[in-house]
Amino acid sequence: MQFPSGFLVAVLLTASGLLWAVIFFGPLAHLSRLSGGMTPFDIRPWGYSYAEARAFLEAIGAEGRAYYASPELILDAFYPPLYAVSRGLALWWLTMPGRIRKAPVPLKVRWALIAVPILMATLDVIENGCIAMMLWTWPHLSNGVVEISSLATQVIIISGALTEMLMAGLAVVWLARLFARRVYD
Repeated sequence: MQFPSGFLVAVLLTASGLLWAVIFFGPLAHLSRLSGGMTPFDIRPWGYSYAEARAFLEAIGAEGRAYYASPELILDAFYPPLYAVSRGLALWWLTMPGRIRKAPVPLKVRWALIAVPILMATLDVIENGCIAMMLWTWPHLSNGVVEISSLATQVIIISGALTEMLMAGLAVVWLARLFARRVYD
């Protein structure tokens, strides 16, 4: 059997998706309600300014800041590595010989594809650290920490979208080849 197996990839993708759903519909939705409808840092595609960060942290109050630290950041500590492993293995699996083309996909291309979810996960860890620092130092926010966190959020969203598009595109090619082989064999 080749590593990774399709079953392992499916399990990891499912676990990653479930964890994302728990975070998005649980803690992040709760923080949005606490803030009166403002969007939490993690899901602001255009980032946020120092003033917006201060306004959000003030709006969620002491209860919300404690809730952001735990459970949100605790759950979010597990997401980046699970994301990187699940997407990295999925991209590796999709580019194995015979999946999207008969010949092996060049190793450099495969490594470049895997670098995208690893970048996303690394930036997510940095973002989480910056958010934790903002929570711990409240009400004294560092403009630099807010800027790093905001930039990390923006690049996370871009690299995450790119990863998902790469996986979807490769999966479509693989499924088309699989279907064509079954029809013509």
